[in-house]
Amino acid sequence: MMRRRVFCGVGVAIAVGVAGCGGDDGPSDAEFIKQANAVCHGHYVTITAAASKLLAGGKLPTPAQFGKLAQGTIIPEYSAQITELREVEPSESKKDAYDKWLSDSEALREKVKANPALVQQAPMLASINGQSDKLGLSTECHLGAS
Repeated sequence: MMRRRVFCGVGVAIAVGVAGCGGDDGPSDAEFIKQANAVCHGHYVTITAAASKLLAGGKLPTPAQFGKLAQGTIIPEYSAQITELREVEPSESKKDAYDKWLSDSEALREKVKANPALVQQAPMLASINGQSDKLGLSTECHLGAS
C-alpha cells in the first residue's frame, strides 16, 4: 500500500512537471501593446503637463523656454521611456520591428540631445513615429507633437 502511494505521488509530480514544462511563447501582440502603451502613457502625461504649463496663456514659447522644456522634461522623459521599453518583452511577431524601433529611438535620442529643436521638426520624427504606428502602439509613444 505504501509503495502504491509513493508511485502515485511520483506520477502526480511528473504529470504536474510535464504540464508546467510547455514552451513559453511570450506575450501576445495585445499583451505586448498594452504593456508598451502603459510605459509610454506615464511619460506622455509628464511631458504634456509640462508643455501645457509652458503654453498656458496662449503664447508660443521663446527658443530659450522651449530649450528648457526639452532639456528639463522631454529628453529625460524620452530617455526614461526608452529604458523602460527595453524591459517590455515583445510578442514574437513584433520582436524584430520592436528591437529596430528601440535602436532607432536611441539613435534619435542622441541627435535630440545634441539639438533639442529637432523635437519640433515633424519630418525628422516621421520615421520613428511611423515605426511606432506599425507596431500598433499609441501615439503617446511618439516623440514630438503627433
